[in-house]
Amino acid sequence: MTVGIFQRTTACPYCYDQINPNALAVRCSGKAAPGKQACGEATDQNRVKYFGDATPVRPTIVDATGAQKLSRNEATCGLCGSESAIRVCPHCHSRLPRNFDSDSPMFGLVGVRGSGKTVMLAVLQRDLYTTIAQRFQASIDSPGGKAGLSSDLELLLKGMENQGGSLPEQTAQKSTGMSIPAVFEWRYAKKGFGNRDRQVSTIFSFYDSAGEDLATEDRALGQHYLGATDGVIILLDPFGFSGNRDLAVSKGVDPESLETEPETVLRAITTVLQTAERTKKNKRIKQPVAVVVSKIDAFFDDIPPDHPVRRPAQRLPYFDDAESRDIHDHVAAMIDQWGGGQLLRLLEANYENYRLFGASALGAEPEYQQLKVNARGLLPHRVADPLLWLMADRGFLAKEG
Repeated sequence: MTVGIFQRTTACPYCYDQINPNALAVRCSGKAAPGKQACGEATDQNRVKYFGDATPVRPTIVDATGAQKLSRNEATCGLCGSESAIRVCPHCHSRLPRNFDSDSPMFGLVGVRGSGKTVMLAVLQRDLYTTIAQRFQASIDSPGGKAGLSSDLELLLKGMENQGGSLPEQTAQKSTGMSIPAVFEWRYAKKGFGNRDRQVSTIFSFYDSAGEDLATEDRALGQHYLGATDGVIILLDPFGFSGNRDLAVSKGVDPESLETEPETVLRAITTVLQTAERTKKNKRIKQPVAVVVSKIDAFFDDIPPDHPVRRPAQRLPYFDDAESRDIHDHVAAMIDQWGGGQLLRLLEANYENYRLFGASALGAEPEYQQLKVNARGLLPHRVADPLLWLMADRGFLAKEG
């Protein structure tokens, strides 16, 4: 059965439940009609349920039966008479930007314990606001302000940028609820028909889970957000490959972070995506997957300066697909050399569309035992490439090569 445009659903970028962008709840604006008393602020139990967030907010507008009014644009509050266009998710009551629609993608960034997900996200967030926004002449912002993970990442980045900066502790497993994801809105002028510019926009979000959540298939299946993603970035710790274990120990890497092999994480994620996509027997997953070898700077001494993996990121306003495929081939060769041939075979057997990347959020090796940033400071290397590939794969960004 064909679903009409007004019945299409997509995942809320905050709670990842399926919602219809044309049937959203509306929060009272508090601007009461003449002669009526404005609605006050109070704890929203939906916010508490999903995020443990007790920040007082105005209520969502309800009808005569007490059910939420669902609207494409706006609604009138039956209590105070205010007209409001503050659209919120019907489930978690998070405020949704005006440009949110069924084409807004959800991306997951996952990886094993010690792979550097949180550090990568912190640096990626900064790059989105600065170098990436400048490269694509884009406006990239956090709709509704920075809260939850976005705020935490900003604090972590400041801690790493200080002299003798400290790396964050391992992301803890959540016993109840979930953290508020980092949500971004990207807007820019895209060349259209007749070389005319047209404004395009998209909303996307990232969630930071604990590495232990992906240590087994059962735990991974409990990660609600993974089933709602339109693309996944899988972060692999290169020290987790058998050929690099001795090197890792000699550098002072925590042995406990090496317990879960990259292949184990890939199998768990594969099971989640197959389940969510209802992948048929002997068919491959259609969802694009960017597989990133993190901490790639730890191996710069082993490869020449002009090696594709060591070249700095492009500054051109498009995604260079030919360069990306070249890096993919070289990273595959490195993984195979490290004893990761089985992982490469798993990817080839289970995914229609995947791409390998090498990246480093720090750009220079830290003091592994002391969890201290290198004295040279933060020198990130190609942290945005996986996201840009996913964006170009969707047709949101221009792609050449």
